[in-house]
Amino acid sequence: LKTLNEVETTNKLTRLFKEPLVQFLLIGGCIYGAFFLFGEEEEDPAENRVHVDTARIDGFISEWERRWKRPPTRQEIEGLVESYVKEEVLYRQAVAMGLNEDDPITRRRMAQKLEFLTSDLAQAQEPAGGDLEKYFEENAPEYRAPDRVTLSQVFFNPDERKDATVGDAKAALATLRAAGAPDPATLEAGDRFMLKGHFAAADRTNIARQMGGGFADAVMELEPGQWHGPVLSGYGVHLVYVFEVQEGALPELAAVQEEVLADWRDEQREKFNAEFLENLKRRYEIVIDELPAERLLNPPGGAMTKDESASEEGSTS
Repeated sequence: LKTLNEVETTNKLTRLFKEPLVQFLLIGGCIYGAFFLFGEEEEDPAENRVHVDTARIDGFISEWERRWKRPPTRQEIEGLVESYVKEEVLYRQAVAMGLNEDDPITRRRMAQKLEFLTSDLAQAQEPAGGDLEKYFEENAPEYRAPDRVTLSQVFFNPDERKDATVGDAKAALATLRAAGAPDPATLEAGDRFMLKGHFAAADRTNIARQMGGGFADAVMELEPGQWHGPVLSGYGVHLVYVFEVQEGALPELAAVQEEVLADWRDEQREKFNAEFLENLKRRYEIVIDELPAERLLNPPGGAMTKDESASEEGSTS
């Protein structure tokens, strides 16, 4: 029979081994012990060397100066070097132990880093003679100034008129069209509106900021010289008279050259990255297993699964 002291000792050990911190330390010790006992030794001495060269130290100093607007002290730069050595040693050890394998976060970050590197290469490109002019001509609508419209509107408040709002607006539209261009009297045909009733040479962005995108899109398409409606907004129903539509002019390349150059570089970067990826993919045999159709959501009009097909047949019989 166990003595009382033996039982108490056993209980204490049992409680100790149930502690999460103790379990973590034991598991970690087993992993590192197994690696050092059975792991392969590095054959290349260079792999065991961490060299913090002058270029890297200069980079640390430059980054510090950009961030803090002053040079680092010796203690501060030594701290950066020590942090780099720690990170490098831990990274190499993790790779040697295979901790980077099947890790989606690690894979994603390394893939993104490679994309950043290739993007930097593409970003350094300069257009050859005539390339920028050609790009500007092919994408001229992107740089054209926005169209501007001058209009007045009459508002019909659905909070006051309820179901009669649209009917009242249509009836007023016939009267306004017969009267022609608006004057102060005709603009009083509707209800009081808390926002602007008149826009002078306003572009879509300015109108949308006050009246909403749907209203702005609608009025930019209206023919000048007559009343239109009903036009809806988030506030209610409007009748709109368009005085004039000014088409946006295409600027000279010199006036927008920086913007065009930035867009051209973005396009080159996308092309470069696409070509780079395709060239990489050619070096691999890419095998994709069949997708599990039963676990996928069918798009509208798409093929049905067997269970859905059977259910459909049963419902029609």
